[in-house]
Amino acid sequence: MKPFRFALERLLRLREIRERDQARTLGDALRGERAQREALDRAQQGIERAGEQSGEAADSARPAGAVRNIGLTLQAAVLAADAAAEAHRQSQEDVAREQEAFGEARRDRRVLEKLREKRKEGWSADSARAEQRESDGLTEARRHTQREES
Repeated sequence: MKPFRFALERLLRLREIRERDQARTLGDALRGERAQREALDRAQQGIERAGEQSGEAADSARPAGAVRNIGLTLQAAVLAADAAAEAHRQSQEDVAREQEAFGEARRDRRVLEKLREKRKEGWSADSARAEQRESDGLTEARRHTQREES
């Protein structure tokens, strides 16, 4: 009996490669999102520090230029935090998009694997029937030979 051969094996291998590549891309997106989240945390801490400094400036007598500089520092920290928040939101969207693409790649591969499994089951059943027919034929030939000898 000839061995099992799945006609779409090459396509299945390509789908496996696509799934691995998509998993790698998803991993990169997750790492990017984590880095953006950390940058956002640092920017928010910068706002807190600048806010503390401006509070300290209000408590004590400081030159107007120093107070203005602290205000500008606070404003810059807020702008940096806004930019970090936008970058983090974008990275979250990237992660969601890559997760969807990975899920699609995984489904595509799984469909072909299930098809291969069903075809192999069919091939196994056909193979077993063919072997049974061959065995039955040999048994019948043996009986026929024994009848002629007796």
